[in-house]
Order: sequence, then structure tokens, then C-alpha cells
Amino acid sequence: MTNEESRIDFIEKHAPRALYHYIHAKEKHLYFCDWIKPDAADCDDVRRVTNGLAYARKRVSDAIDCHNVGWDDLLNCEIWEVLDALISGDTSHAVAECYDAISVLLRTIDVLEGRQKLGRNISSEHKDN
Repeated sequence: MTNEESRIDFIEKHAPRALYHYIHAKEKHLYFCDWIKPDAADCDDVRRVTNGLAYARKRVSDAIDCHNVGWDDLLNCEIWEVLDALISGDTSHAVAECYDAISVLLRTIDVLEGRQKLGRNISSEHKDN
């Protein structure tokens, strides 16, 4: 799929529903959350993020080797990457990682709705590692 085809697919399939769910969530759930950034001055927070990210990346790497990658493994890794960027004080990188997490969820929707094949169903010359 070309970039243009992906753009059109996103606009047609995802944008309206994502907007609806975003607006609905903001209206229904006024109370969102109590914290965004882990505490960079707290050694336990730093250790938790460092270890969590290392574990998530290893899990994805091992799953790739076994051809058994789950969308939840990818999403979990993206979430740890957001936390790692936040604990490093790099807000713009954290935002980019949030969009990467959104991309994982959108591609999961594509699989559920038949627009994306699972990795093991893509020929080896087109599979990304």
C-alpha cells in the first residue's frame, strides 16, 4: 500500500470513528488521570521504566523470532517508550511515541476489519522486521 493509499484509508476508515470516540471520551469521562510523567528524580520510577522498556523490547524481539508477535506486545513496548521519553524529559519524543501507540491500535483495527494481514500471512520478502 502506498503512502497516498494509506492516507486515504485513514481518512475514510479511521478518522471519523477516532474523532467520535475522542469527543465521546472527553464528554463522558471528565476525570481523565492524575499523572502523566513518571518522576525522574525517583530512583524507583527510573528503574521501573528502564526495566519495563528493556523487558518489552526483549519480548517483542523474542516474539518476532518465533513469528508470534501480538498486538499487545507492540502496544506495551510503545507505552514503555512513551514513559522512557517522559522520564528523559523529551516531551516531543513522548508525543511521537503516543502516535506510534495509536498506529498499533489502528493497525489492529485494520486486521479485525480485514484490511491488514497478519505478519505470518505476508510473504517473507515483504515482511518488515
